[in-house]
Amino acid sequence: MTSRAHVILEAVGLSIEAEGGRLLQLVSEQRTLKLELILRIILTYLPEGLDIPNYHDLLVYLSGNVTGRTITSSLVEPGPSYDQLSDIEARQRVKRLHLLPLLPSHLRPSDADITDVDPFTQFLIHRAHRIESETGSLPLIAQLVEPFLHHSDYLHTWAISDLLPLLRLDYEYYANKEPTYSLEAFGNLSGHEVVETLLSKAAGQKDKDSRKHVARDLRGLVGPWMYGQKRSKRRKLETVRRRRSSAASTTSVRDGNMTPQDNSAESWAIVNDWLLNLSMHDFPQASDAISHWDGPQDVDYGSWNNEPTEMESDSSRTLTSRYAQTGLAMIYATDIASLGVIESSHGVLQRAAELMKLASLSELPIITDTLAQSIPEEYFDSLSPTHLFHNTLPRSQNPLTTPSENSLALGQLLLSSNHILHSFNQSKPCKTILSLAVFSSRTDQLTELRRILHGLTARNQDNELWQSSRHSILRLRDWRHSSKLPDPKVSNFCCGLFAKVDLPTTEIEILKAMLNSTSYNVAVDIYCKQNYPPLPAAEVERIVIEVAFAFYDSASNGNRTRGGVRKASDILNAFRSFFPNSDSFQKISALLKATHAMSFYSLTLQHGVPFQPVNIRAHRDPMLLIGKILDQNARSYTKLDDLLDIGQDLVAASLTTRTGESDSGEDDQQGPAPPSLVARRRIISMAIEAALREDDFDTAYSYVVNRLQQDYNPAPSEPSRDIDDASWRAAFKAGCYLVTKASGSSNLRRLEQRMELLSQALLLAPTSALSDILEVWRQCEEDLNSALTQEAEAEEKWDARGDQRIPGQFSEYSSPATQKSREPSRAAMNEEAPMGLFDVARGAAATLSKNASLLSSSRNVAGAGSLQTGHERSSSKMSGGDDDIGSGHDAEGRVRKRDIVSNMVTGGLASGIGWILGAPPVREHE
Repeated sequence: MTSRAHVILEAVGLSIEAEGGRLLQLVSEQRTLKLELILRIILTYLPEGLDIPNYHDLLVYLSGNVTGRTITSSLVEPGPSYDQLSDIEARQRVKRLHLLPLLPSHLRPSDADITDVDPFTQFLIHRAHRIESETGSLPLIAQLVEPFLHHSDYLHTWAISDLLPLLRLDYEYYANKEPTYSLEAFGNLSGHEVVETLLSKAAGQKDKDSRKHVARDLRGLVGPWMYGQKRSKRRKLETVRRRRSSAASTTSVRDGNMTPQDNSAESWAIVNDWLLNLSMHDFPQASDAISHWDGPQDVDYGSWNNEPTEMESDSSRTLTSRYAQTGLAMIYATDIASLGVIESSHGVLQRAAELMKLASLSELPIITDTLAQSIPEEYFDSLSPTHLFHNTLPRSQNPLTTPSENSLALGQLLLSSNHILHSFNQSKPCKTILSLAVFSSRTDQLTELRRILHGLTARNQDNELWQSSRHSILRLRDWRHSSKLPDPKVSNFCCGLFAKVDLPTTEIEILKAMLNSTSYNVAVDIYCKQNYPPLPAAEVERIVIEVAFAFYDSASNGNRTRGGVRKASDILNAFRSFFPNSDSFQKISALLKATHAMSFYSLTLQHGVPFQPVNIRAHRDPMLLIGKILDQNARSYTKLDDLLDIGQDLVAASLTTRTGESDSGEDDQQGPAPPSLVARRRIISMAIEAALREDDFDTAYSYVVNRLQQDYNPAPSEPSRDIDDASWRAAFKAGCYLVTKASGSSNLRRLEQRMELLSQALLLAPTSALSDILEVWRQCEEDLNSALTQEAEAEEKWDARGDQRIPGQFSEYSSPATQKSREPSRAAMNEEAPMGLFDVARGAAATLSKNASLLSSSRNVAGAGSLQTGHERSSSKMSGGDDDIGSGHDAEGRVRKRDIVSNMVTGGLASGIGWILGAPPVREHE
C-alpha cells in the first residue's frame, strides 16, 4: 500500500528528472495532493532551464483547478526507488524537502495585493523570477506566461507592465545592447528611474533616423509600463516624491487637477518632465517625439492586450492637456534658435492644437492682423516673467503654456517673428522674444532694433531686400497693425518686439540703416519720392546730414574719392536735389571740398598722430591747421591760392573763429570784418611767416605788397577802424627780417623794401604798436642813410680817380672790369623809394589826430634840419656841387618823398607826431 508521503516523493523525483509527462500522469491519477503542494514541488525541483513545452500540458492542467481544491484519484504504484521505504521513512523525507513558497520573497504582503491572487498566478510570477535568475532568458519567461495572460488580471497587468517593457527593450528594440535590469530590480525602481531606463537608449541615438525611436519607446515601453500604474504595489507616491528629480510633477499634484491616489497621472507627469528636460539639450528629438506620439492614449501592447482598457473621459482630457502643455513648455524652455528648431517648434504648436481640437495654425512666417488682434489685451497683462521659469512652465495655472486659443496664437506670433529674425540672421529663443516684446523697456527694444538694423547694414542688401526688410521690421514692431496707422475700430493697444518704440523713431532708425549701407536709392524712393512720406522733409534732412557727418568723422583719409569722405559726398549727391536751398547741405559740401584739398598735403598732429578729417571738425580753430600745413610742407606757401580756397571753404562750413582779430579794445565803428576777409588775412599772414622761415624774403615782400594791400585799402579821407592783428604783424615781421640768403638785390634795395613793409605795417597796426614799428623804421632809415653815404663816398673816390687819369691810358689802380655795377633803377629809386611811406604817415596822422597840418608844416621839416644837413653834404659830394640835388630836390625841382617822409617821421618824434609816443606837443609860439 503506497502512502501519501510516497506519492509526494515520487512527484519530487519526477520534477528533478524533468519528467513533465509522467508528472502530469501522477498528478492526474493521484487525487490526494493539493494544488498548492504540487505547484510548490514543481517550483522547487523542476529545472528552470527546462523548455516550456516539456511541462506546458502540466501547467494547463493545473491552471484549470480551483484554489485549494484537492485532486482525488486512485493511487498509482510509485517507482521502484521508493518501494523499499517505509511509511515512517517516507514521511521523514517529506519533512526535509523545504519546498519554496508560492509568493516570491521580494514581494511582501504589505507591498502589494498579490496575496489576494490565486496560487497558480503566484506560481507563474515566482517561476518567472527564478527562470530569469537562473538563465537570464526573458523570452523563456514570455513562453511560460503568455498562454496564461488571461488567467487573472493581476498576471495580465504584471506581464504587460513589467515583462513586456524589458522584453522589448533588451530583445527587440536594442538587441545588441547589454541587458538593462532584471525583473526584480526593475520592479523596485521608482517612476523617474523607470522612465529614464526605458527612454535613455532612445535619447542616446543622435542620428536623424533614430529620432523616431523616442516616440516608438514612449508607445511601446513607457505606455505598457503605465498599464500597471493603477496597482498600489507599483506606485508608492511618498517614495516617488522623495526620489523624483523634477519638481514639475509635484507641482502638478499641488495644482489640484490630480489626487495623490492617481498614480497613472503622476507617472505621466514624470514622462512629461523627461520630455521637457530632453528638449533643453536635444530639441529636435523631443519635438519629433511630440509629433509622432499621440500621448497617453497611444500605447502599443502588441498581442498581449487586444482590447486595452479605455481611460475615463475626464482623465483622458486632463492627461492630453498636460501632454500638450509639455509641448508648449518645450518651445519656451529651449535656448536653441536655429531654423530647424523654429520649424520643429511650429510643428509642436500645430500638434498641440490637434490634440486639443483647436483651430489649426497658419504656416510660417505669416503674421496677420486678425491673428494678433484675436489675443485680448487682458491676456498680455496676465503674463509675468515668472511664467518663463523652468519649474513653472508645466503648471496648469500658467497662461503661457496652458493650451488655449490665446496661448497658441501667441506662440504662432513668436515663432513667425523668430522666422523673420532668422532671415535677418538674428534668430533667438522664443522666451527671449517674448521677454523683449512683453516685459522689456523702451530702451531695451530700441537697442535691439538698432542691433538688428546694424546686422542688416553689414549684409549689403539690395533695394528690393531693403523694401521687404523695412516691411518686416514694421510688422515686428506691431503685430496688431500692418499699416502705419492703427485701425480706429480696433483697440490702439500695440504689441510686438518694438511696440514701445514709436513709429517715427523706428522709421528714423531704418533710414539711418539704409544710408549706412549706402542704399541711397531705396532711401530716396521711400522717404523723398512718395506722396505721403513716412517722415517729414526736415527730419529726413537732419538724418542725412547726421549720417554724412558720421561717415566723415570715421574717415581716415580726406580724399573724397574713397573711404568715409566719399560716402558722405555720395549721400549729399543723392539727396541734394530734394533740398536745393539747404544751408546744411552747403556747409557740409564746403567742408568736404576743404578736406579734399587738404588731403594733398602731408599733415601730422601732436605726438605723431596722423591727421584725420574729424580733426577739422574737432579743432577749436581749423585755420591753425593751415598753419601746420605751411610748417610741415616745404614751399607750400607758394600755393597761396589753394590755401585761400581751403580757408574760404572752412568759412563757408561755419567752422572758423574770430581768433585772428585784434583785441586792441578800440571802438569798432564800422563793425567786425567779414569772416571770409579775416580768414584771407590770416592765411596770407601765415604764408608770409612761412616764407620768412624758409628765407624767401622776396615772396614774403610780394605777399605783403600785393596781397595785403588788396585787403586793406581805405579811402584817403576816411580813417579805417578795421584792426587786422594778423596782417600788421606779418608785415612787421617781414619788415624786421634781416636777409641772410644771397640774392641779386643790393643791400640798399633790401633796406628800401623793408621800409616799405614797415610802412604797410603802420597802415594796419593798432595805436599801441606804432612806437615799435616806428623804432624799427628809424633804424632802417639810419642804415639806409649810412649805406647811401658809403655809396656816395665810393662813387666820389671813383670819380676822383677818373679825373686824375691821363686820357688814353689804363689806370694802374683799377680796370673797367672791376668797376662796381650800379643799380639799374637808381634814378627811380631816388625818386620813389620807399613807395607809400608818405601815405602811411598821412593816414596815421589822420587816424590818430586828424591834424595833418602838423605833419606837413615847414616847422616840422626845419626841426629835422640837422639830419637834412648830412643828406645835403652827401648829395653835394655825389653831384659835384649840384645844389638842387644836395638840398633834397630832383632835377625838376621836386622834393623827394623819401627825404620828406624821413624828415617828417624823425622830426615828428619831438613835435607833431611825437604825441603818439607820449611826448608833449611843440606849440607854435615856442
